[in-house]
Amino acid sequence: MEKDIAIQRTISDNGEPYTSKISAVRVGRENLSDALPPHEDYEGRHRFDPGATWTPAEERRVILKTDLYLLSWICVMFAGLQLDRGNLSNATADNILDDLNLTSDDYNNGTTIQLLAFMVCEFPVQILTKRYGFRRVLPTMMILWSLVSWSQAWMTNRTSFYITRALIGAFEGGFIPGTILFATYFYTSKELSIRLAAFWSTLNVARVISALLAAGILELRGTAGKPGWFWLFLIEGILTFVIGIISFFYLPSSPTSTSGVIWRKPWYTEREETIMINRILRDDPAKGLTALKEPATFADIKRAWSDKSMWGLYIIGLVAYIPATPVQAYLTLTLKRLNFTTFNSNMLTVPSAVIQIITMLSLSYSSEFFNERTFHCFFGEFWSLPLLAALITLPDGGREWSRFSLITLISGYPYFHPIVSAWISENTFDVKKRAITAATYNVIVQVGSLIGSQIYRKYDAPYYKQGNKVLISICALSLVTFVAQRLYLQTLNKRKAAIWDEMSVDERAIYQADATSREVDGNKRLDFRFHRILDPGSTPHAASMSKARHCVIADTDFFLPQSFEYARRNASSAMGERKIGRRACNGCKIRKVKCSEVPPCNSCVSARIECTFSERHGSRGPKTLRPKTLISIAQTQRKSHTSVSDGASFADQSAQCRIDVPVSPGPSVEPTIAPNNPLKTPSSSLIVQLCVYRLRLYPIWPIVAVEEIMGSLQGAIQDMETYALANAIGAATIAQLKLGQTEISTATGSSMAEECQRTKSMGKNGQSANLNALRIAFFLHIYYENQDQGGMKSLLFLREAITIAQIMGLHRESSYLLLPPSEQQIRRRILWLLFVTERGVGILYKLPVILKPNVLFPEMDGDDETHILPAFRKLVDLFWIFDQSRAFEILEDSSADIFDTDDMESARQNSLYILHKKLQENSPDFYSSNEVQRADICVTRQWMRAVLWKASNNSEGLNSGNQITSLDHPIQIAREFLGFISQLPSTALEAHGPTMETKIYEIASTVADAVADKDAIALISPYQPIDILAHLQRILTSIRGGNEALEKMLYNKTACVRGNLVMLMEPSSLIEDLDLDGDWPENNALFPNDSFYLNPGPISVGDAEAEMMSV
Repeated sequence: MEKDIAIQRTISDNGEPYTSKISAVRVGRENLSDALPPHEDYEGRHRFDPGATWTPAEERRVILKTDLYLLSWICVMFAGLQLDRGNLSNATADNILDDLNLTSDDYNNGTTIQLLAFMVCEFPVQILTKRYGFRRVLPTMMILWSLVSWSQAWMTNRTSFYITRALIGAFEGGFIPGTILFATYFYTSKELSIRLAAFWSTLNVARVISALLAAGILELRGTAGKPGWFWLFLIEGILTFVIGIISFFYLPSSPTSTSGVIWRKPWYTEREETIMINRILRDDPAKGLTALKEPATFADIKRAWSDKSMWGLYIIGLVAYIPATPVQAYLTLTLKRLNFTTFNSNMLTVPSAVIQIITMLSLSYSSEFFNERTFHCFFGEFWSLPLLAALITLPDGGREWSRFSLITLISGYPYFHPIVSAWISENTFDVKKRAITAATYNVIVQVGSLIGSQIYRKYDAPYYKQGNKVLISICALSLVTFVAQRLYLQTLNKRKAAIWDEMSVDERAIYQADATSREVDGNKRLDFRFHRILDPGSTPHAASMSKARHCVIADTDFFLPQSFEYARRNASSAMGERKIGRRACNGCKIRKVKCSEVPPCNSCVSARIECTFSERHGSRGPKTLRPKTLISIAQTQRKSHTSVSDGASFADQSAQCRIDVPVSPGPSVEPTIAPNNPLKTPSSSLIVQLCVYRLRLYPIWPIVAVEEIMGSLQGAIQDMETYALANAIGAATIAQLKLGQTEISTATGSSMAEECQRTKSMGKNGQSANLNALRIAFFLHIYYENQDQGGMKSLLFLREAITIAQIMGLHRESSYLLLPPSEQQIRRRILWLLFVTERGVGILYKLPVILKPNVLFPEMDGDDETHILPAFRKLVDLFWIFDQSRAFEILEDSSADIFDTDDMESARQNSLYILHKKLQENSPDFYSSNEVQRADICVTRQWMRAVLWKASNNSEGLNSGNQITSLDHPIQIAREFLGFISQLPSTALEAHGPTMETKIYEIASTVADAVADKDAIALISPYQPIDILAHLQRILTSIRGGNEALEKMLYNKTACVRGNLVMLMEPSSLIEDLDLDGDWPENNALFPNDSFYLNPGPISVGDAEAEMMSV
């Protein structure tokens, strides 16, 4: 089974970095938590933070608070449940059967009626709980059954006995599974079973308290002419009623909503709420897939009941608890028939309750410590088998204390119900399915209790030897069921592992990226593993099982438990891997680092070098991956390749590796030796273009650390992937800025693009999905977009970049959890740049968008981020507003003209109006960004408004009464645009290439469309649009290397505005008086400086240095 190491990021108590422990595996519930953020309706969504860290002391404090505030009170509620559920057994010691003229069979029938009502109400209560919340439903149930328990004091005959039994069963039905599900929202799977054991221990404590109370209360027999059991039901019913009233005002709604009438102040601080939510979701993301009050549907019930992996557990629930059920139920009656007094009969029930508390807590703790379920349950079931056999062989008559000892030990057996409940919880990957499965299991347990209540019959009293023989048979059947369930889950895991191992790395990535199917498939997914047997390292609990030994992998320190290493080596042996003696591989030998001695070793995987074995250990080290080290490793490996036939490639070895370690946060490239093929692009040309990119284009594409690439190009060993990236950046820079050849840089954009693709196609480097491959595709898209706007090559390279991003999981926040801040920063930039680029292309060419990011924006705390990222964020916000308002769908539908009804058209217009208002509110800030980014933001904002105006008028037509469809709205857009542009130099526009020209043309085209009709022109001054169009055409023609086709189209549109009027080549005096607020003051020039008249020439070296300082 292939495993992966994931790191839980925490810090130590004193604030220092805390060495993390293994917390996840590639397959299993814990790994799925890395890829599935909570649903937007989840109550703790506002506290979800994938990057949140905390100290162990902080987490212990949160758990302690939860235990004090929640666990303690739920235990009190469980005690109230036991008081009203078990007081009938205590009342039998006071001759209640004789007082009501009931027989043992009537008593059994009453128990049966109670259980039937209990089972009937299980599912309705669970549905109500999911609909109205735990805070309301659980206390209401408690109040209702306490009232019925209270009323039992006035029972007079068999009928009233049956009615009260039925009502108590109905109102108690669903309480236990509802409480368990409620607890899962506050505790992790590791913490759950021991807390559930505390719940059931409370039941036994309540049995002791109930026995002590009953011993005293029953002495009131004769008081006020009432029997002792009258006062027993009355007092304990009132006590439970008080607990229910307090619970109604005390229980929290969720971990982030804990204040109430009784406890005004929230249980947790905001910091503690963040810790609570994120630790719960990282343990089991299914808890965040639905809201707490989201009701279950019939499809959910059908899916839960059809899950065959749960059927074995259902059978266990049916038969496993039967052997002790009648012994416990008849404990007081048996003691009474053994001639013990009423007081002694009640007091002698205490030892069995105490024993069961001790054995249950011990067994639950052991189950968590050894991370095992099956054999612990097996032991708990086997406990009763020899005791029942001894009870059968014990002679009749006398031997009361021997019989009492056996009955007490049977009644005090290690109750493994908490372990099975936790087993069910961790083997379901769906909250609603978990609720239904827990209710189903509890119903089946009650069915087992119903069966158990009918085993002891009147004819078999007082020793019930025939009944005990039946109990032995059922006990043996239970033991077989446990083993069968273990083997079945083992078979399911092996089937999944076999299919998973046959999948390629890309197939696994795509499979795990499909969040929708994960929510539907749940535990049927191939990457989910059932918890079944002792499997150290399969879950995060194993990290605490043994002393950890310190390891260093991929420059990241963490603790690797010995148990995990043991399991890894066993798994490796099972999959055909073999440890090659006590010797290191060639890479570890030369680097003088620890080798795991199993090919491929962990160190080679983390360093991404081939793992071969041909020589023995050296005596010194360690060494880093310096050029000399790489050459030495390569030479050794070439020697081994000459004597051995071609072995599996490093990629093949990586695919077979049993442990995939996190990659160090360096550049996402593979170290390669310079090939025999000569490099065609001179380093001087590459460095010049990289410098130009850093000076002028980095604010637009802030995704490459130029200094690192330059250092790699000048190194002793040429990395071919970095070389290809440098060529792609150079080609995009030359095309974007329309640069020519110089004495220093002799390469052209086309030669660099060809060289990039030639290098990319060499060897396996062209096939890897990493950051450099993504950036290469992006910059090639930029190059070909400049050559042919909207062309096939341009769009294909953009799609390639997006696909690589999706394979790497950049669109999921969970993929960033294990990365250092610097690596997170560059990946977030790349993703949001792809988002902006794809959305812009989608609007320009009416193409669908496929990238759906769900990640945070990069942190703005670096040196260059202060100048670049705020403006980049504004640009992202513009497209995010466009994206979230479903503008792409509206534009597509508008062009297709599919809105046929007035209501649909009205809805579209309302959406466009709201989007228009949002764009208006998102005004650019001219003092917080550089000129290149200001140009992008200003032009993009006005262009979007123009696009919206066109979409609004496709079906509605020109309307002077509607702001966004009025005639003068495009003119207002253009006036604001000219006002913005007047404050920017020509280089700021030229840096954006042909996309900027297209946007300017679209704005001008909108103005021309607005006044294309002669009647429309008559409604406003004919000189305003003509002058504005003249200035827009001047801007378009002033851009260096401008698009002649766009210029000609704009000229023709302008000429058509006024028939035979000749387009004004110089702006009239009216344009100089335009005011951004729509007024026309005589002495307010719109364009106060000459920067509006663009300079087509290149910038000087001094200007470049000044611009570099501003960046």
